Amino acid sequence: MEREAGSVQTLNPEKLLHLHNLTKDVSNICRKQLRSYLDALGPLLRARRLLGDLMEGTGRESVVGADRNFTELSELYQKVAQRPFDLRGQLSTPLESVATQVQMYDWEYLHEARGDRDRKVISVISPLTWVVTYSSTYSLSMLRQVLAGKQDRDQEGVRSFVLRACLIYLLFTKHRDLADLFSGLRYRMEIRKSPQTGELPLVTLSAPFVSIRPPDKLLLVATGLSGGTAFEELLDLESARRVPDPLRDQVSKILREHGEEA
Repeated sequence: MEREAGSVQTLNPEKLLHLHNLTKDVSNICRKQLRSYLDALGPLLRARRLLGDLMEGTGRESVVGADRNFTELSELYQKVAQRPFDLRGQLSTPLESVATQVQMYDWEYLHEARGDRDRKVISVISPLTWVVTYSSTYSLSMLRQVLAGKQDRDQEGVRSFVLRACLIYLLFTKHRDLADLFSGLRYRMEIRKSPQTGELPLVTLSAPFVSIRPPDKLLLVATGLSGGTAFEELLDLESARRVPDPLRDQVSKILREHGEEA
């Protein structure tokens, strides 16, 4: 992701189209699988696991450290809310209820492709990495449009997205077993930041293999043919052929330590 790899240097437009279709099929399988994991693990991803009765919800739920968690949430929110979101005000309790279903949004970034004679800023999507956060008025792509001044701004919608991104970030950092759980399911958790959303920490989950960005000249050709300014990275075939298996690696190590052939 966000890198150019030598394995695609020899691509031509025909091979690019083939690899694009292949990547799309693999991405769809991974997205569907990850969606099912997120739904099944919904009870572990509830925001009230952090705040308990400091957040609106049905029934009482006492959480050890809830006051400390709310203080950390408030400090984080104040840190990230100003630029580029231009949000004011402080959080107060009880915090509004947050829907338990986690949404998945494509991870994307801006890349300036440079050719012999021209340059173009391209929005590049990493089709095997997703930002996960609680549902809000805006999707991630809509929020980016708002921040770029390309869509009308709803202040409460912006606040909602920022708050929910902060909540799920704290949930994953406070409950580190969640990252281990997804790793066991072969999806890697990372905290990322985007120039478009400032210091806002975004939780991402990625497939066990990577996607890569073709050279700039090919990017310019591809976007020129489509007439657009967006491009999806391509599956790195070698990484897909060598999908890691952490459990297998651990067992193989133990076998070797006991003098057995792995």
